[in-house]
Amino acid sequence: MPRLLQRTRRPDATASGRSRPDDVPLELPPYEPPSYPMDAATKQTLATMSGNRETDSSRRQYEKHLTHSSTYLSESVASINDILFARKRSLAHMADKRRGRGDEDKTEHEVSLEEYVAELDAAITELTDSSEEALRWVIDCRAELEDHQAVLGAVMEGLNAQQPRPEPRPPKTEKAARRRAAGSDDEDGDAGSEDAEPQEAEDDEAGVAAEDVPPLIGVKELLEAARKAMVDEYDALSAHQRYAVNNDYISFKKNWHDALHPEDQVPLPDPSTWFDEHGRPTKDAVADANGDDDLVIEREIIDLKCPLSLQTMKEPYSNHQCKHTFEKTAILEFIQTSGGMAKCPVCSQDLRIKDLYLDELILRKVKRAAEAARRRGDDDTSDIEPEDDDDSSMIVGKSTNIKKERDRPRRRMEEIDADDD
Repeated sequence: MPRLLQRTRRPDATASGRSRPDDVPLELPPYEPPSYPMDAATKQTLATMSGNRETDSSRRQYEKHLTHSSTYLSESVASINDILFARKRSLAHMADKRRGRGDEDKTEHEVSLEEYVAELDAAITELTDSSEEALRWVIDCRAELEDHQAVLGAVMEGLNAQQPRPEPRPPKTEKAARRRAAGSDDEDGDAGSEDAEPQEAEDDEAGVAAEDVPPLIGVKELLEAARKAMVDEYDALSAHQRYAVNNDYISFKKNWHDALHPEDQVPLPDPSTWFDEHGRPTKDAVADANGDDDLVIEREIIDLKCPLSLQTMKEPYSNHQCKHTFEKTAILEFIQTSGGMAKCPVCSQDLRIKDLYLDELILRKVKRAAEAARRRGDDDTSDIEPEDDDDSSMIVGKSTNIKKERDRPRRRMEEIDADDD
C-alpha cells in the first residue's frame, strides 16, 4: 500500500477537537484527470517496464504455475478414471464368474461392490467435471497473460498520442471589453473600433479553444480500457476456439478418454463435438457399431517405436509443432547435433528443444503394452515388440492392470539439461 494511503497515529482534528477513530475510513480527495501528458523520460521508463518480458521473474513464475496446473489436472483426471475403470472391471469379472458357475443370485459381496462402484462413479464424475472446468479457467488465465503485452502496447500508444492541452482563452465578451478600454485611450476612437473586428478574427484563428480539446486520459483509465477490449475480444470467441484447439485442453481430453477406454482404444471424438451450441462441454459419446451399420468404430493403431532409434519408447516426447513422438534421448541428441533446431525426421517440420514435452498419453499406452507383454509371458519386458513381427505398429489396449499414475516419478522439461536456444 502506498505510504500516503497508510493510516497514521497522528491526531486528526475533528469538529469536537478529538482525533478521528481508527474505524473511520480515510476519505480521499475526488479524482482529477491529468492536466499534462507524461514527459519523455517517464514514457521511456514505462516502456522499459512493459517490454521487459524475458527478465520478468514474476511473469515466468506465473507461467510455470499455469503449466504445472494444466499438467496436474490432466494427470489427475486420468488417475481417478483409471481407478473407476478398475473397480468396474472387478465387478464385471465377479459377475462373469458367478454366471459361469450357473448362479443367478448375487452374493452379498457383489451387491456391496455394486453400491460402492455406483457411489465412486458419481464422485469421480463430479471430480472430472470440476477438473475440466478448472482447466478451462487455467486456459483463460493463460490467455489473459498472453494478452498482457498487447494491453501495455495499447497503453503506450494512448500515452504517445496525447498532446498538451492549450490554455483556456478568455470569453469574447471579456476580450471585447479589454479592447474597448484600450481604444478609449487612443486619440482616434474610430481606429480602435476598426481594429477590433480583425483582431478578434485573428484570435479565433490562433488555435483551438481548450474546451474543444479532449481531456487527457490517465494511465489507469488507459489500462482498464485496453484490458476491457481484450476481454471483449476473447469473450466473443466460441468455446471451440478458446479450448478445443488449445494444446493443454487437447491433452486433458486425450488422457480422460484413454482412461475411459483403456482396452477398447476407441478413437477420441472430433473436437467439433466437444462443446454444444451453448458452449457447454459434452460427454464423450461412443457410437454403437452393432446398432448402426453406418457407424463403425475402428481400433486405434498406435506406433510405440521411436522413428529415430527404432526401439520401443520408454520416455516418449511429443512436440507442439507436429504430431510425431520420439524417445527423449534420441530426439534431444538429434536436435542438439543440428545446432538447436532440426527438421522432424518424419514430416520435416522445424523442431526445437523447447517445443518438446513428455507425452503422458503415449507413456500410459507404453506401460499398458509392456504389462500386457509381461502377462503373455514375454521374457524381455523392456522391448514389447514380437521378434517375428516385421510390422512396427502395435495395437495397444489389452492391459487389465491399471497402474496408479500418482506413484510414478514426475518428469518435466525442466529436467532437460540442454540449451534450448
